[in-house]
Amino acid sequence: MGIINELSELSALRAKIKQLEGRIEYCKEQSMMIPGPMWGEEKIHTQPSGKAPFEKWVIKQLDLEREVKELQGEFEALSIKITDEINSLIDDEQEIRAVLYREVSFMKYTDIAEKMKISKSYVYRLHDAGMEKLKEKV
Repeated sequence: MGIINELSELSALRAKIKQLEGRIEYCKEQSMMIPGPMWGEEKIHTQPSGKAPFEKWVIKQLDLEREVKELQGEFEALSIKITDEINSLIDDEQEIRAVLYREVSFMKYTDIAEKMKISKSYVYRLHDAGMEKLKEKV
């Protein structure tokens, strides 16, 4: 798999983790809600399940947390692999940092510029030059 495809996969993993984290928060909210009595409505006699009404949300939350943990392990392993490849394919240290900050750490250009103490436009140029080198060598 080429480095560009690996970068796309890393981005997709990050998006999936963020999505699952949002679903975990929803499950947490739902598990905290305990329904009260419904006044004025006809009571329907059903067989009780014996389970608390919030139990399904807690179980779903635990399942999602397990899935996120697995994806985070994949994300970390792929990040390390990509970092090693970028370090071996690009020879300029500033280009390496710009590409890693943007593509692996998912930082904004303005944050990268502040961290590297250079202008935002120079970060764009470094990033573009580094990405071109990656595309050429693959």
